[in-house]
Amino acid sequence: MHKFFCNYNTLTERYELSLSRGNIFNNRISVQAEETLLPEIKENLQNLYEKVVHIKDNVSGEDKLSILDETELLISNLYYSLFASPLELSSNNSKNEDLKTLYSSAVELASQIEKVINIPEYNRLISIVKN
Repeated sequence: MHKFFCNYNTLTERYELSLSRGNIFNNRISVQAEETLLPEIKENLQNLYEKVVHIKDNVSGEDKLSILDETELLISNLYYSLFASPLELSSNNSKNEDLKTLYSSAVELASQIEKVINIPEYNRLISIVKN
């Protein structure tokens, strides 16, 4: 499992997950931000996975289903590589959302995840998912 650090990015003025340690602020502040950042990433990845599963349930067509299968696999691999635990399986509490709303909320979640992770290999994965 990798060791991640929480750094403050002065350009975006927000905390992000990184592989390198920045000693700009007090360590207590970094730990405190990391305790809120990691659960946020975990929750957003879980929600994104559930959205993709819900989209997959409502879509027909072999091409779209294979793309959604790959997307689901990428999300689960990203989650496992960050947290060393598998995603929870989606419970089928299907809300009656249309596909356009599901797609837009999934892209929004992927964008939020992309903002807080500043690790190139993980950003590349989430960019592929977003596209």
